[in-house]
Amino acid sequence: MRLISALVLSLLLQPAFALTFYTEENPPLNFQRDGRVQGVSTAVVTEMAKRAGVPADIRLLSWREAYSRTQAEAASCVYSTARLRERNDLFLWVGPLSRSVYSAFALEGFDTKIGRVDDLKKYRIGVVADARATYLRQRGFTTLIEYDADRDIPGNLTLDPAKPGAVDLWVTHAYSARETAKREGAGALRDVFGGILSQDYWLACNKAVPADQVKALSQALQEMNRDGSLDKLLEIPK
Repeated sequence: MRLISALVLSLLLQPAFALTFYTEENPPLNFQRDGRVQGVSTAVVTEMAKRAGVPADIRLLSWREAYSRTQAEAASCVYSTARLRERNDLFLWVGPLSRSVYSAFALEGFDTKIGRVDDLKKYRIGVVADARATYLRQRGFTTLIEYDADRDIPGNLTLDPAKPGAVDLWVTHAYSARETAKREGAGALRDVFGGILSQDYWLACNKAVPADQVKALSQALQEMNRDGSLDKLLEIPK
């Protein structure tokens, strides 16, 4: 009997199953500065894991690699992930964590008036190869040039439609486009079409992640929503 009790106690005292949380460079949701992964979604995930008692190792990769690793590795999740229909059955979901609005930007001096989303289709559009690119392809865009990270795009913006290897427009976060462009040494931007896409983002976990951990993460997020801490973490820094 003593042996059984000791075994049960040892199991209870074992540390929680550690998870790796993968993410991409996608400000203001998630990004790396000064060697540390930051962003509003990162803040939410960090607090959520802390409250749930889930040890979390956050790693920043390209979107393709982060998504691929989460599908392949049992103890992993990926954020900030759009919950697309074709992804729904591939993961266990916690969220939504955050929401973002995307717009189309050009260099200052782009003087064409854009009245409809379809008016953008004749331009070369730089976009990160994630849910944004998926959405645009579904809308019939055929001139997409896909990149691994937003920071790679503003330096390729041009006002010369004949310039090879360049892009005319950049579809990215409405909140952080100008800051990213400035950091990358690009010229001033013009917002040529706002609100192309608005979507929620989730934490997507490999289906092998223990159900009790997914439940604990979800309950922690609900608690954060109730006590107001979620809204505070989602405030975009000015």
